[in-house]
Amino acid sequence: MFTTILLTLLILVLFVHFNYTQFSLRKTTIFKTPQQCRIIIAADGQFLNKRNLLSPYQSRTLSNSKLQAAFRIQNAFTSSDRDFVTQHVKAIKEAINLTALQWNHLSQSLQESARYWVDSSEGTIHLAGITQTLSLRLVLVGVRRIAPKTPVSADLYFADFARCINETWISAKQPDILCFEDNIELQEYVAVFFPSGDPIQPAKNPLNLILPGYETSWRVALRMFLEIRRACNEIWVDKMVSFALHPTKAQFQDDSDGISAEAMVTEALRLYPPTRRIRRTFRFEKDESGVDEETFAADIEACHLSESIWGTDAKEYKPSRFAHLTDQQKEAYMPFGSVPFLCPAKPAFGPRMIGMVVGILCLALEEVGSWRLVGRDKRSANEYVSGKRLDNDRSAYDDLLLYLDEEMES
Repeated sequence: MFTTILLTLLILVLFVHFNYTQFSLRKTTIFKTPQQCRIIIAADGQFLNKRNLLSPYQSRTLSNSKLQAAFRIQNAFTSSDRDFVTQHVKAIKEAINLTALQWNHLSQSLQESARYWVDSSEGTIHLAGITQTLSLRLVLVGVRRIAPKTPVSADLYFADFARCINETWISAKQPDILCFEDNIELQEYVAVFFPSGDPIQPAKNPLNLILPGYETSWRVALRMFLEIRRACNEIWVDKMVSFALHPTKAQFQDDSDGISAEAMVTEALRLYPPTRRIRRTFRFEKDESGVDEETFAADIEACHLSESIWGTDAKEYKPSRFAHLTDQQKEAYMPFGSVPFLCPAKPAFGPRMIGMVVGILCLALEEVGSWRLVGRDKRSANEYVSGKRLDNDRSAYDDLLLYLDEEMES
């Protein structure tokens, strides 16, 4: 009898594992034209001469189910309830609609943080670490309204919290994920910053508001900083620093020097889209006996790098291209998705957030000596930043360090 029970349990476990693995490894069909990508993102109506039986919200939720499990979140990206999504998006729009005073407080908070990194660096700064910390601090102070005066000595926790989020995000893309309930480290960091929060309740988890802003910004900011640095263009540096010090709409759009901070950020979002591919799960009628589920991906990166749309210099960082866009280029540009799931940060908060982080980085490094970009062995980083376009892989620049050249230090 006992043997029979064990055998039954083993068969059940294998069945569940097999089905989970099948779901995880289900083939994804990728589409690369702007028209197809917009249809996939909308996930509504006819596609490939077949009708999607799922609602657009269900299609998106199924594709984000692993993130939901890894972070135990319930937000506009993971809920299939239209009313809930509408209310959540409304709450996000209110949270990121910052006043001029709040933007100034953000600037001061990030300046103090960057200065702390430089002063305590002993001549070596981990580039990804400081970029992640500044981005996370901006979201926590700007969106979650953590006190702007949060001491910079807490940046060690910011850096570790950011690293933990990044590692969890990466693991969520794998077949075997670490669920939030078992991720003790992530739970502890959430508790440190939000002691009165309730992450066990998905709808009340503070990560609901943190993840969209942080995860879609720091990688773009890092690459934009590298692009500006390797261009050796002082006008670009001054433009970003000026915006970081005076984070107003007018300063962001000022093009008196022939280029604006807005155009520079916009080009960074084109060349290094925060989400390279946007996935949707579709359910179609198979026959009288059942249905088929298929996963489709809108290849945003392909739309942004297409030479037939953007020209032969599509893989180059060239902010001036946004002075005059064709209708085809406007249709292909989707760093914040497209209707009906357009990111609420698109109009102002998202681009300005990236611009502020980049500007603060430039400012902090200008204030103390001369910094060289090096690998872990402190040798030249040329191999990391060579070629027309930088690597857009999440962990591509984990080894990069900023090293203070003492011989040139004033």
